[in-house]
Amino acid sequence: MECNPSTSTSTIRTLHAPSEITANPIPPSQPSSPRSSALPSLQNSPSESLSSLPSVGSSFFFSSAAASPPRSQPQHDHARDSSAQGLIIPFLTLPAPLRRPTAFGKTLGDLKLLVVGNGADDRELVSGLLLDDNEDIVDISGWEDFEHGSILRASTDWIEHRDAHGLEKFEPAKNVEIITLARREFDDSSMKSVVLPIIQSPFHSVSELIDPRCQPSAALANLIASPWSPLHTALIILSNSGPSISEDGPIDLLTPHIPVILMRHGPDHTHFPPRPHMSSFRPRSSTTLQNGLFRSPETLSSLRYEAAERFLRWREVEYAIEGINACHRETVSLSTNEPSWNKAKWEAEWESRLSEDVATSCERENPMRDLAQQCFDPLHLSSLVSFSMSLLGPAGRKLSRSISSFVDKLADRQVRMAIVGSLCLGIGIGMMIR
Repeated sequence: MECNPSTSTSTIRTLHAPSEITANPIPPSQPSSPRSSALPSLQNSPSESLSSLPSVGSSFFFSSAAASPPRSQPQHDHARDSSAQGLIIPFLTLPAPLRRPTAFGKTLGDLKLLVVGNGADDRELVSGLLLDDNEDIVDISGWEDFEHGSILRASTDWIEHRDAHGLEKFEPAKNVEIITLARREFDDSSMKSVVLPIIQSPFHSVSELIDPRCQPSAALANLIASPWSPLHTALIILSNSGPSISEDGPIDLLTPHIPVILMRHGPDHTHFPPRPHMSSFRPRSSTTLQNGLFRSPETLSSLRYEAAERFLRWREVEYAIEGINACHRETVSLSTNEPSWNKAKWEAEWESRLSEDVATSCERENPMRDLAQQCFDPLHLSSLVSFSMSLLGPAGRKLSRSISSFVDKLADRQVRMAIVGSLCLGIGIGMMIR
């Protein structure tokens, strides 16, 4: 029996097994049942049977010459054929290989998109705009329904885990999240009741982590605009018609809270006119949209900074509203109490403590000054006597300084002559007047 190079693995294993069996042929004199002759390989242990099979990584699968067994004698062909029919060969089905992530997918970070408008409830349309033919997507987890629409999670990278035995396990990162809202009227009321709470949901969680005393700054904006920020990256408004006045109100309502991207689909490709506070990224096709979100780090960073700026604006507005509400609550509490002032009651309650409070306040203002400078109540006799006694020391020191200064001046000759001359002049004038 000849073996050609196209022989399958199972055939090669079948041909290889009888060569080992014929090495120990059954003696003709010993009777054998059909069961024992059909399964001669089962006499060995399971470990020996498995170890006799060639491994996948061996050269057995890559060399056709080595697979050819030696030619045996013709009288053993019947025994070989009967043994091959009962041989059990295990096989292993390998899983499909994982898709290799791209360099852009590994550095993408978290991408969270909201999709509203005409066509947002069409899952195939949304998936075609963002994920179909996207080389950076390695796994799509499927759609999940929630109260107001659907959520689609996809991955651009794998997360590697190791179990207790050291075996590797790869799981999708699920770093791309697309939230589509159920079809509803695109007006101010639906935007306020449904879309705005979803946009502002991560605002509250991020605001709780930031110190209220922290003022808006470039460092804070860089922190919030990081690739792993929980804020939504952008909101995509789908439209299959030209610009209309009815869209102005909802767009003006949403642009202060999230970067808005207007995306046209359908036969009408009229470009939307520029509007204030719109996102700087304005794609005109699905290819441009995919490249900007998945393959342009500059565009994605710009969208994240725009989202961070809108969060900081919302934070300042909320703090201002809290301050106004606090002042209003204080005003309301004072007006509802309606206090009335009673002078007689006030005097009876505080007049007895007036002198004590004045003395305590003076000590609190400057407790280090000496006793002469302390404040006493002149209405109390003890305070008046203490104050008078405290003046004797400064008066004596002042008098002694004056006398010593006068004596020092008399020591000067010119001063003594001036004094004597003044004395003589005064005596002469007195005598003339008489």
